[in-house]
Amino acid sequence: MAVLTAVQKDEARTWLAADNRCQLTYTKVQMDAALQAVENWLEANRVALSTAINTATAPLVLTAAQKRALVAIYLSIKFRMEV
Repeated sequence: MAVLTAVQKDEARTWLAADNRCQLTYTKVQMDAALQAVENWLEANRVALSTAINTATAPLVLTAAQKRALVAIYLSIKFRMEV
């Protein structure tokens, strides 16, 4: 599992602080831990997600870049729906 860098964590916290939909009710340490938990979960489940996509599109197999774009688009849509 990848450890997020200080720069990546700072970027995420800055983005969250600028988003009016997210109240600042957390500390820097708490947000860093939450961000790392998301990273850990996504990395732990990367293969399962790739397999699920392959199953859904068989016999077509999307490239890694196509899968990344698909997931990024989905997460963006999901974020807008949930907030």
